[in-house]
Amino acid sequence: MNIFIAGGTGAVGRSLVPMLVAEGHRVIAMTRSAERTSALERMGAEPVVGDVFDTASLEQIVVDSKPDVVIHQLTAFGSEGADPLAETIRIRIEGTRNLIAAARAAGATRFITQSISFVCSPNGTGLTDEETPLYLDGPEAVRALAESVASLEQQTLGINGIDGVVLRYGWFYGPGTNYDMNDSIPKAIRKGRMPIVGESGGTYSFVHVDDAASAATMAVTGGEPGIYNIVDDEPAESGVWLPYFAELLEAPEPSHMKLEEARTAMGGMLASVMGEQRGASNKKAKRELAWTPSIPSWREGFKKEVMASDRL
Repeated sequence: MNIFIAGGTGAVGRSLVPMLVAEGHRVIAMTRSAERTSALERMGAEPVVGDVFDTASLEQIVVDSKPDVVIHQLTAFGSEGADPLAETIRIRIEGTRNLIAAARAAGATRFITQSISFVCSPNGTGLTDEETPLYLDGPEAVRALAESVASLEQQTLGINGIDGVVLRYGWFYGPGTNYDMNDSIPKAIRKGRMPIVGESGGTYSFVHVDDAASAATMAVTGGEPGIYNIVDDEPAESGVWLPYFAELLEAPEPSHMKLEEARTAMGGMLASVMGEQRGASNKKAKRELAWTPSIPSWREGFKKEVMASDRL
């Protein structure tokens, strides 16, 4: 099949492109940076340079690629500026709209979108599933992101003539993520700057980037249109995973912070995800997408990442 990927050099894309090439697909991968084209070539993709916000150029690039499937793996978390979420919100709303328009013009039959599982409503008990509402009534900072995710998902599932698949990923870890051993989360833990918020912290669902990529690979030809949670098998409260990770990193034991204090110190978004979020269930993806994580527990995954870093 011909597969067009927007975001081929991102954390998931770097695992996804080689997987799709190994499956025998022709992969056309878009990057905004000409300097990254050589990396895409080494992975076996045909690189193209483009901007998801340049609608005319984007449509021509996608049409010329003649894709059967278009995969949207664009994100921009941590962008610099007054609002670090502004760029990712724009990508999820405007970028998705532009990419869908280009996919329709190109005659694609399937559109796969990267979404997130951790902006579902924290109200209720147990794990969230694909029917759990997004946190659209949450604090302002959370609500803005949740609204952009709702837009992305509604656009993906509402394309006439194209099967839309939404992959709600959990918290990525592995190379190229914030949980990379040299990136922001391990650095904060080593400095004792990542507290457990609330009594035991929010419940996280993690997924290694390789498993996230394998889910997207499965979604190319499998699974009915719809939403799928892509997370590992072991949701964990911050009070469980954070001390474990700190011990692996030989870091100080994490401190505790009350939720209201966190809202003042960190802002509504961080306080919510660190103190309130619910973990997600992967039962639907296992049942209907025939996907299962190769690393079923973050415990095993974190340990492997730390050991690999120590060998460098």
